[in-house]
Amino acid sequence: MKKLIIAISSLIVLGMSSAMSMDLRPSIGISANMAAYAATGTENNYNEAGTAVDTITQEHGAFKDEFGSIFVELQFNDVISLGLDYVPTSIETPTNTANKNEGNENSVSAEFEDLTTAYLKLNIPLGGLYAKVGYSQVDVVSIETNANSYGNDDTRGYVVGLGYNHELAEGVSIRAEVSATEFDDVKANNGQTNLTEVKVKDMIGARGSISLVKSF
Repeated sequence: MKKLIIAISSLIVLGMSSAMSMDLRPSIGISANMAAYAATGTENNYNEAGTAVDTITQEHGAFKDEFGSIFVELQFNDVISLGLDYVPTSIETPTNTANKNEGNENSVSAEFEDLTTAYLKLNIPLGGLYAKVGYSQVDVVSIETNANSYGNDDTRGYVVGLGYNHELAEGVSIRAEVSATEFDDVKANNGQTNLTEVKVKDMIGARGSISLVKSF
């Protein structure tokens, strides 16, 4: 997926450099986003030999966060645009603390980094209405306060969205958009003999965005 995103990004950059000599129309934009994410997590605690599961804990959790993003687009005609959206900051989950106020207290959280979405924007002939379909990738970084380290992973997912683009003047417009993403499952473990393995599945996200766009 990273190769696909790089290829699409290169295509957009090359297209923007040649847009003046063709009918292509490049755009750049910035977005303010509010997103909510939910998933089901399962923790499998193995015995000392690491051969059998002693306990299984499963919980469903959700959180929300605010973040900014930047994007570039290349409009091929009145209907179709190709775009790439990037979140330069981390999206942070709440911290989960086990054995609180005890001698073996430990905390675990995660950060989603480099959330990147390649997408196709399709204008709908109803004013400024448009639809969006895309594919996202994000790195999942685990953060622990104890000696165990669960390592990192990445996940990918499809994106669908619906938005409205209101043109102002001189190529400037404002957009309002809502989108939803369904991510692949991720898993990690502590790498110890008495293995603890964490799996996260059914990851979904909903995102609302307000964007300022400049078209050339």
